[in-house]
Amino acid sequence: MDKTTSLLPEMHQVHQKLETVRGKLERGPRQIAAQERVLKQKEEERDALKEKLTELRKAADGKTLQLKSNEAKIQDLKGKLNAAASNKEYEIISSQIEADEMANSVLEDEILEALDKVDQSQQDIAAAEEAIQEQQAKIKATEQQVNETKEGLEEEASTYEAELAELEKELPGTMMDQYRRLVEAHGAGCLTEVENDACTSCYAIISPQEKVQLNMGKVMLCRSCGRIMYQNKS
Repeated sequence: MDKTTSLLPEMHQVHQKLETVRGKLERGPRQIAAQERVLKQKEEERDALKEKLTELRKAADGKTLQLKSNEAKIQDLKGKLNAAASNKEYEIISSQIEADEMANSVLEDEILEALDKVDQSQQDIAAAEEAIQEQQAKIKATEQQVNETKEGLEEEASTYEAELAELEKELPGTMMDQYRRLVEAHGAGCLTEVENDACTSCYAIISPQEKVQLNMGKVMLCRSCGRIMYQNKS
């Protein structure tokens, strides 16, 4: 078992290196996916602004049509004013014209305000489009960076996998099933170093008897977290 216990620190080191490389390989796609989610949100915000612009234009067009209709009405009343048959009729028509002109004045202000909102909405859309383009460029740059490093990382991972496979051949067959279960459950954390009489994974203190057995080269599992323990004597 001395050979096995001397093998464990080296195996743990290779496991950790492999986990680091795999983490880098996984990080790239996660970054791209996160950036694509941001892009989708920005596109949805842009689309909402476009819908808002459509409504603002409809409102402005509606008020403009109403103003034209009112102006035509006023022109019609002015025609009737000239043909008024009595002073009373003249006063009634004059009052109506005055009221309609005041209403048009308010309507003109509302139209100007509506057009200002249309202009602002168009500016907001332009800014949103610019933000989308920037996000698209960011995604493209990230994809390029990920693709540039992917091949090297995959080769590095393959090297560590092959190295680990060779080391695993040295493990006793009796502990392989247990070792595989721990790898599946904890990855690189399937192995744990003992420092200052404590498991470095869960910090549980080992007993004096366990310390003696470890020093004798016996493979031990942590009573608290179940990981394979070793003492690095290098």
